[in-house]
Amino acid sequence: MNRFRAFLRITFFAIGSLYFMSRYLIKAVFVGHDLNRILTIRQRWFYLIHKGLGVKIEKRGALPKEPGLLVCNHRSYYDPLIVLSELLALPVGKIEMANWPIIGAGAKMSGVIFVDRKTGEGRQKARQNILQSIKNGYFVINYPEGTTHIQAQTREFKPALFKDAAVLGFPIYPVVHEYQFDGDAWINEDTFMNHFFNCFGKKNTHVRLSYGPKITGDNAEELMQKSKQWIDEELLRLRKNWHNGE
Repeated sequence: MNRFRAFLRITFFAIGSLYFMSRYLIKAVFVGHDLNRILTIRQRWFYLIHKGLGVKIEKRGALPKEPGLLVCNHRSYYDPLIVLSELLALPVGKIEMANWPIIGAGAKMSGVIFVDRKTGEGRQKARQNILQSIKNGYFVINYPEGTTHIQAQTREFKPALFKDAAVLGFPIYPVVHEYQFDGDAWINEDTFMNHFFNCFGKKNTHVRLSYGPKITGDNAEELMQKSKQWIDEELLRLRKNWHNGE
């Protein structure tokens, strides 16, 4: 039953994504590219994806209002969809994602900021795109750990964007998303399809989402440590009384 359910859901995901992309592209032929319009379309589609995939989200905290950097912990490729169904934001993603079927095309159309971590030039270009996007009035979603994992708290953060926040003065908002089961995390060498069938073959996937306070300042180390501390403490709070199997 679980595999059949997952098959129906991935079919829904693929067909629905193609429909929403086509809907945007057809109008874009006549009126041109409009980032705000496609971000709005994407937000509505991701909200429907949660429904279709059986994702139940329990939210805490207030949505940020002033454009800035959303600093998040990282569990799965599904993480951005959770926040993007709430906010018009531009996520940062690895360059390899651009080649994924359907997902890659949608990511390119909707302003995902790709980063090639293998080269200094690639990292610098992504950093410039992030700063310009914030200046243009958008939220940017970043995962400073750089990889997914199932540890109870965050790994070491990469400091570059905290340095930029200290110099340029844009706000940072720590954000936590946590899944009920360790198996919902996409880790190690697991393939996308295998993970999708295991995660979304269940009747429901339970997620807790928490928005933290605005953090500002001119000291990059303090910005990074305050963000990390809030996320680590919130992860422990979200896991309380929510163990695997309960």
